[in-house]
Amino acid sequence: MSERVLKVLESAERCGKRWEARFRTAAKKYKEMFLAALCAGFAAYGFVMLNILNNQDNISNTPGGYGAGTASGRWFLEILAELTRKIWGVNTLPLFNGLLSVAFVALAACLTVSVLEIKSRPFSILIALLFVAFPSLAMTMLFMFTVGYYAFSLLLALCGVYAAKNFRGLAGILSGAVCLALSLGIYQAYLPIAAALFLLILLRRGFSEKELSGRDFFLQGVRFLAVLALGLAFYMAVLRLMLRFAGEDLNTYQGIDQMGAVSLPELPAMFAEAYKKFFALPFTEEYAINDPPVVRFAFLCSMILSAILFVWLELRVKADKAAKALNAAYFALFPAAAFGIVIMCYHSSIFGRMAYGAVTAFFLPLVLLEVAEGNGGAAARILRNGAASLLSALLFLASVSYVRQSNENYMVLDYTNRQTENYFASMVTRIRMVPGYRQDLFLAFIGDDIDDRAFSNEVYRRSAYIYGGYTDESNYKKAGKSYMSNYMGFRQPMASDAQASELAATDAVRAMPCYPDDGSIRVIGDYVVVKLENAG
Repeated sequence: MSERVLKVLESAERCGKRWEARFRTAAKKYKEMFLAALCAGFAAYGFVMLNILNNQDNISNTPGGYGAGTASGRWFLEILAELTRKIWGVNTLPLFNGLLSVAFVALAACLTVSVLEIKSRPFSILIALLFVAFPSLAMTMLFMFTVGYYAFSLLLALCGVYAAKNFRGLAGILSGAVCLALSLGIYQAYLPIAAALFLLILLRRGFSEKELSGRDFFLQGVRFLAVLALGLAFYMAVLRLMLRFAGEDLNTYQGIDQMGAVSLPELPAMFAEAYKKFFALPFTEEYAINDPPVVRFAFLCSMILSAILFVWLELRVKADKAAKALNAAYFALFPAAAFGIVIMCYHSSIFGRMAYGAVTAFFLPLVLLEVAEGNGGAAARILRNGAASLLSALLFLASVSYVRQSNENYMVLDYTNRQTENYFASMVTRIRMVPGYRQDLFLAFIGDDIDDRAFSNEVYRRSAYIYGGYTDESNYKKAGKSYMSNYMGFRQPMASDAQASELAATDAVRAMPCYPDDGSIRVIGDYVVVKLENAG
C-alpha cells in the first residue's frame, strides 16, 4: 500500500475519532438535558399527571374531545386528533398525555441548545429546566385532553428553526416553513418563540464570527424572515382550503376570524404594546408568568446583563459598520419577537399559555455570556465567570419557583374540584327529590351562572401566585352540566336551548327564585326546571 494511501487512511481515522468524541460529548450533554427536563417535568406536573383535575374545558371535553379544530384555525390539530381517534381513540389520559408532553418539550429544549450552539452544560440544563417549568406549559397542562398536541406544536416550531438554520439553500427555507405551518395548524401561539430564536441565532453569529460581512449577515436575516413569512402563508393557504372543503368559516372567538389581517396604521401601537409587556416583566404581573419575586428579579437581571454584554461585545466585535448596525437592529427587535403574541392577538384576549415566547428572555444573556467567553483579559474573564455563576443560580431558583408555583396551583384546583363535585352532588339530590320528579322528564337549566353567596372557595384563592381563571368559582358556574353528566354520571334527558328559552319566558318560571333558594327547582309539565338566573 502506497505511503499516500496510508496517510489518507490515517487522516480519515483521526477525523473519525474526533467526530466520535464530539458525538459522545454531545450525546452526553443532550442526555443530561433530557433527563433534567423529565425530572423537572415530573416535579412540576406530577400532581396533575397522577390525578384527575378539571377546569371547565377539561371536563367538557372528557372523554372524547380534543378542543377546537379547523373553524378555530387549528386544521392540523383536527387531522392529528382524528388520526389518533382511528388508531387509539381520543381520551383524557393524564399520565400518558403529561409524560408525552414533557418529552416533546424536552426535545424542543435540546433543539434550542443545538441551534443556539450552547456549549456550556450548566447553561444547557438551565434552558431545559426553564423550558419545561415555564408557567405557559403549566397552564396548558390544565387542558390535559389536548396538551400533547400543543407540546408537539412547540416541537414542530423548533424543528422549523433547526431546519432553517442547518439545511442549505431552498431546502432549509421550505422545510423550515412547512414545520412552522404545521405548528401553527395545531396552535398559533408558538410563532414568537421561533422568531425570538432566529434573532438569537443571528446575534450569536454577529458576535462570534470574525470579520463578518454586513451583506451576508443581512441576507441570513432575510432568509429567516422568509421562513417565518412562508410558514404563515402556507398555514393560511391550507386553512382556506380546509375551510372551503368543510364548508365552514372561521369562528369569531377571541378574534380568530381576523387572523392574518394586519392594519399598517396600527403596527406602531402593536409593537409598542409588545415592548411594554416585555419590559414590564420585572415589575408587574403579566399573565401569571412572572408572579414570584425571584422570577421578576431573574427577568430584571437577565435584561440588565443582556444590555451590558451587548454594549461590551458591540464595542469589541470586529465587523464592518453594516454588520454592527444589524447587530443593534436584531437586538432591538428581540423584545418584540419574544412578546410577539401581543402583535398577533392585538384585538383579542391573551392568556398565559399563549405567552411562552417570554421564556426566551432568559436565553438571551446565556447566549451573550457564551459569546463573551474568551474575549478580553483576565479581569473580563473573572467578571464574566462571576456573572455567569450568579445568573445561573438565579435562573435555577426561578425554575424551582416555577415548579412550586405549579404544585400550589394544582393543589388549589384539586380542592376546587372536590368542592365542585360536592356542590353538584347536592344539586342532583335536590333534583331527584323535587315533588313530581320522574327520570323520563327533560332537565332544563334556565341561565348559566350560579350566584350562590353561601358557597365559596375563597380560602384557597388566597394562595399566592395563582394562574388566573382556573381555580375560582367559574369552574362550578360554567361547567355544571358537564360535571353532572361526564363526571357524576347523571344523564337526565336534556331540554334543548330553544325549549329552555321558551320555558324562561313563561310566567311560572319568571316567578321562581334563583338557585339555591327554595322553589328554584320545579317540575313544570314534561320538564324539571332548574332556574340558575333570571333570563334577560
